[in-house]
Amino acid sequence: MGFGDMLNRYFSKEEIKSWTSIRKSGYILLPLFIYFLVHDVAEILLWAGVNQFMVKGSTETNAFLTNNAYTVQGIVNGLMILIGVAAIWKAVKSEVLGNERQQENRKCSTNPKENIKVAGCEKTEEKANGVSKGMWISDQKVTDYAVVAALAFVAAFGLNILFHLLGITESSESFTRAVNAQYGVDFFIGLFLYGIVSPVAEEAVFRGVMYNRMKRCFGVPPALFLSALLFGCYHGNLVQAIYGTLLGILIAYVYEKYGSFAAPVLFHAVANVSIYALTYHNGLSRLTGITGGVAVIVSTAACIGCLLYVRKRKL
Repeated sequence: MGFGDMLNRYFSKEEIKSWTSIRKSGYILLPLFIYFLVHDVAEILLWAGVNQFMVKGSTETNAFLTNNAYTVQGIVNGLMILIGVAAIWKAVKSEVLGNERQQENRKCSTNPKENIKVAGCEKTEEKANGVSKGMWISDQKVTDYAVVAALAFVAAFGLNILFHLLGITESSESFTRAVNAQYGVDFFIGLFLYGIVSPVAEEAVFRGVMYNRMKRCFGVPPALFLSALLFGCYHGNLVQAIYGTLLGILIAYVYEKYGSFAAPVLFHAVANVSIYALTYHNGLSRLTGITGGVAVIVSTAACIGCLLYVRKRKL
């Protein structure tokens, strides 16, 4: 088996079963290693380019870049993660499509008469009350993804309020530096970076590749927790590590239940955008004491309700 196969090829659970633990670990970690290698090289080259641009630039240009340093940093970071993901895109595509094929096969084997147009399944035109079942499935998908968006919002909102009430966010200097960098970015550029670039790129790495490969190698529960832990640690400070791990568990669970890569990307995007918009001007800092406690309780109840819906969802 060549390097290209280990990096890009989708191996079924049956093929992986006979592998050693070392080989499985290499299969899982290789895309992550390539991603970080290319990501870091891109970081060096991009910042070298920015420095050269400033050396040769006019005083006005340098002043503009200096005054918008956090925005420049955010754009460079966004380019870095996109370049890193581009280096493993074949692996991402292979894993995402392979997982979707696996879900389709499960649909065919468990619900062969469902009105779902997938390879190998019979399409039926059952109607109920004059409405085709195909229309019902379309409406049901809208509901399903609306629940994902709601779950993302209440989970992210509740965790942020809880961390604020416990004083966790204020006690971490590294988290404070990260927050200052994030909120120093121009608001609309930040929405694009944290609402589109970051969700797509990070989900490609941690759910698209890491979770899918871990699931086939070690099973769903270990994959769910390990991929979430790696996702949390990726953020570089203790506060975001805890937050990222908790959200990562929910994201992986939603991905497992829905089977579509759109679900984790939507969850991640809604969580990022909603909290970024609410906290850009310290909007959540006003929720203290009893008000904050009530907000946490309501968010927790809503989160449980959404999870119960997701749990009962049929493939």
